[in-house]
Amino acid sequence: MDRVSGSSDSGSDCLEPPSPPNPSSDQALIPTLATPNEDAPSPPTGEEWDVHDMKPETAMKILTRAVMALAIATGDVPPTPPISRPTTPRSAEIRRGHHRRTSSRPATPVPVHDIQSPRFKAVDVDTPEASNSEPTAGDIGDNAQPAIVQQASLARKFFSKNIPAVGIEEYIYRLHRYCPMSTAVYLAAATYILRLCVEEKIVPVTPKTVHRLVLGSLRCSMKALEDLAYSSHRLATVGGVTVTQLINLEITVCYLMDFDLQVTSESLVRKVVKLQKAAQAAKLAMKLPSSFELKLRLPSRPRQTLDV
Repeated sequence: MDRVSGSSDSGSDCLEPPSPPNPSSDQALIPTLATPNEDAPSPPTGEEWDVHDMKPETAMKILTRAVMALAIATGDVPPTPPISRPTTPRSAEIRRGHHRRTSSRPATPVPVHDIQSPRFKAVDVDTPEASNSEPTAGDIGDNAQPAIVQQASLARKFFSKNIPAVGIEEYIYRLHRYCPMSTAVYLAAATYILRLCVEEKIVPVTPKTVHRLVLGSLRCSMKALEDLAYSSHRLATVGGVTVTQLINLEITVCYLMDFDLQVTSESLVRKVVKLQKAAQAAKLAMKLPSSFELKLRLPSRPRQTLDV
């Protein structure tokens, strides 16, 4: 009987099994780092479009225009005050003695000479409103807080203390310049923002939250949909946050989404169109006067004279 290798003369001709696959070392996964194409087609406004035919820059424009409109319409909304429980141990004390968390999937090897170049301009999305040492809402046990309290505590991580100096449009273009992402990643991030900010109203889209919302949503959609995964250090450097802040944003988005991060082509179209309509409604609301003051003119009555 012939061997699997196809040789019947000698057993030494058996083929060696291939080495295990290692997607992170596949050089074909590394996208071309270049300036985003600003001449990409404008975002469609109806539902007659295909995810597979859309350019990444077009999807990026959809996300950019929607979050810009929502942030402008919402204005400055203060974050929920932190929970005050003096007996809650500080997070530094909780982490003491624990092992360091490591990524379950290695990052895609991307050259770092571009972000180490003297021409690379750093950005800063300002200090986060929520600090690492403030108490958090208990989620299990006797001290478990209601879901709405837990969500408010997590939502604080998206707030910056001040409005970042870099505009959101420039910020998203910067992310795509140094960390190019696919069409599906941008559209999936848009659906996450729709759920968190429009449907469930957990986090408001404001000038102080929009940068961290976009960064955290893109990070989660990238990991959920693709093999391409930029290192935390690279994405944090480009995004103007620390690695710890980026990890916190990623975990926060996952928890607030109940880890329901998968999407389909049909759901992308339906939900992205819904986000576009919400942005259009926000623009319309900005054009209307904030209040109406109705003044009625009372009819004048003839003056009465008294006969003396």
